[in-house]
Amino acid sequence: MFSLPQTSQRQKEILEIVLGNGWDYMRGVLTLGKTENPQIPTPEVLKKILVELGPFYVKLGQLLSTRPDLLPANYIEALTALQAQVPPVAWTDIEIVITEQLAKPIKQVFKYINPQPIAAGSIGQIHRATLLSGEEVAIKVLRPGIEKIVAQDSALIKGIADLVALTEFGQSYDVVNLAEEFIKAVNAELDFTQEGHYTDQLRYNLTQSRWSEPKQLVIPKIYWDLTNSKLLVLEWLEGKQILEADVSRPATEQAISQRKSEITRILFRSFFQQIYIDGFFHADPHPGNIFYLDDGRVALIDCGMVGRLDPQTQQILTELLLAIVDLDAKRCSQLTIKLSESVVPITLVQLEVDYERMLRKYYNLNLNQINFSEVVYELLQIARRNRIKLPGNLGLFAKSLANLEGTARKFNPDINILEEVK
Repeated sequence: MFSLPQTSQRQKEILEIVLGNGWDYMRGVLTLGKTENPQIPTPEVLKKILVELGPFYVKLGQLLSTRPDLLPANYIEALTALQAQVPPVAWTDIEIVITEQLAKPIKQVFKYINPQPIAAGSIGQIHRATLLSGEEVAIKVLRPGIEKIVAQDSALIKGIADLVALTEFGQSYDVVNLAEEFIKAVNAELDFTQEGHYTDQLRYNLTQSRWSEPKQLVIPKIYWDLTNSKLLVLEWLEGKQILEADVSRPATEQAISQRKSEITRILFRSFFQQIYIDGFFHADPHPGNIFYLDDGRVALIDCGMVGRLDPQTQQILTELLLAIVDLDAKRCSQLTIKLSESVVPITLVQLEVDYERMLRKYYNLNLNQINFSEVVYELLQIARRNRIKLPGNLGLFAKSLANLEGTARKFNPDINILEEVK
């Protein structure tokens, strides 16, 4: 017999929010422990509920957006745009956290900290500052009280997962393990030292590259003497988000077009290196995390979400990319099974039929018109419909590829994706 943890006030808050948005299924889970197969609200309603539930659930929704193997495309699209509607924490509270983590007066470390945040999220808040040495830095501060919220809501999520696990849906998707995986990921984001190590690793990998262009791409350095689990201090990089960048310093349209091509090539080479060579990649390259610096270099920031691929998976994904280019449904099916973690028998014939149907719409297109990230998402959806369990990190792979391709197409509409892949 399963029961939810004793967080009655929080359960009441959640119940009011989900019922207020018409999600009756959760009434049975939260009040009676009913275990019939889950009924999920529409994507926009689910997104609204998660925002109203607060930072922890927003973060869970963002993590779910990396799992197209679990949810249909319209849910992935809605959750990808999910942002916490949280007001910035008052400077007086942020100042207390900084002082506690420095273990010394702020004035002995910083010449100046701008009390107005440049960004406020569900987990952390960022301020610009100047060290006594004159170096400009960004300070990421853990949101006060977030650890208590995460601990409380994690217990509730685990209880709900135990109940849903009694359904056929819950057993098919192993929701208990899924809940544990998501909770672990959220807790990892509460420790800024991990983000610092990810940042260092990505910078090291890219600076050692003989294939990408390390002098043209920069990742901020970490000030480890000032960084700990609640405080992350990074090099300040002066520039603008890639889609707001002015690359018109060359005088002619031809020169501007050429510069945009150079920048997109830098991005594609760096990410193909991360994915297909290093097996360790920045998993969230949306436009806000890619900057064009005043000195003409490209920068990647916010390295808290990374993906990993083992050599075998890298090899299969490379072969899968070629099979997609060849519009080879049979080979796509074989490689999907090769990637599979499923223990139940898989019907190759049905899988091949689904791939044939999916690839058919690309038959009359030029290869440079194919949206490769869209194809990868569809591939994961086909696996989901055929109850094929694929490694969870493929969701991050698809998300990274989709963000990269989407950003590149907006920045440089003339880009030929196939040429970049070659």
